[in-house]
Amino acid sequence: MQLKQVIGQQELKKSLIQMVNSGRIAHAQLFTGKSGYGTLPMALAYAQYVNCLNRNEEDSCGTCDSCFRMMKRQHPDVYYSFPLVNKGDAKPISENYYKEWREALADNPYMTYQDWMLKLQAENKQGNITALEIREIIRSLSLTPVMSGYKVIIIWHPEYMDKVGNILLKTLEEPAPKTLILLVAEKEDGLLSTITSRTQPMRIPRIDTLSIVEMLISKFGITESEAIAPAQLSDGDCNKAIDYYSITEDDHTKIFIEWMRMSYSLNMGAILKWVDEMSTTGRENLRAFLDYGLHILRECLLSNQSLQELNRLLPAEKIFVEKFSIFIRPDNIEGLTKKLSDAAYHIERNGNPKIILFNLSLDINRLIKKPITA
Repeated sequence: MQLKQVIGQQELKKSLIQMVNSGRIAHAQLFTGKSGYGTLPMALAYAQYVNCLNRNEEDSCGTCDSCFRMMKRQHPDVYYSFPLVNKGDAKPISENYYKEWREALADNPYMTYQDWMLKLQAENKQGNITALEIREIIRSLSLTPVMSGYKVIIIWHPEYMDKVGNILLKTLEEPAPKTLILLVAEKEDGLLSTITSRTQPMRIPRIDTLSIVEMLISKFGITESEAIAPAQLSDGDCNKAIDYYSITEDDHTKIFIEWMRMSYSLNMGAILKWVDEMSTTGRENLRAFLDYGLHILRECLLSNQSLQELNRLLPAEKIFVEKFSIFIRPDNIEGLTKKLSDAAYHIERNGNPKIILFNLSLDINRLIKKPITA
């Protein structure tokens, strides 16, 4: 993957290029940020740039033998490690799942942990990076390089190493010459402090809205005006932008308005029916819907505080926000956003959507009817 194929992140690309061309490549680096920001694509493109035989000041060449093998995910000196589930394998290590890994990256290099678990047909099992896997990483990095350049290991979601990650500490501290260890995580606080203290942090920020607009136009062949709304809603996450475009905002608006009305009135019959219907729409749809809800609540608060005009909202959204914003205040917005965020988190992790949505509806009623505090 070339740097130009990574969506946005121009300043970060410049920093990485400068780091390589100045010869200041830290042997252990930690890329952190949401999958939709491009943490994994950035690590892939960076590794390709480092080992490119004809790199320039803007990108890898994309045509040399090293680049060709990197783009096929078949470079002899580049290894991958990722969470796996126990399926009774005699030797459950990442190398035995490279075929699935290549297929998943070909489908979406911005894939999430949940996407990968679906690819593995993990059902309700949690993925892990085991002690056996870490020892395999250490063994791989001890091999003599086949091509000139760096031996690279990309460890995706090292959060799932848990305490066995300590086995990797000596390698992080004293790797063989020309070794590059790239850890790609969602959050730094999900890792052992013994790991983070031995890596150079590289935080991947949100993607700028213009770059997401351009991505949506290219991917779906739509107009700029059609791409703006999902790009703005995405909060810099290209996966969310695609979700928002695929599930129209008009649908979300109508459903969200109905949900707020029934939650406010505590219409238990309507809530139970709504919960039953929504729980069958799939986890990705529910995640996108709850993210949309967070966006609308934020707009309500900003409108109520006269901090923002409503010109970026769709007509139906604007009407609703103008009326509903009186219920969204500084003293309850934190509780509301936490409840929606927690619900999205638990749904992503295979929580029971009926229980989660029902409890969330009750919490919304309690919070929006909360007495105004001085």
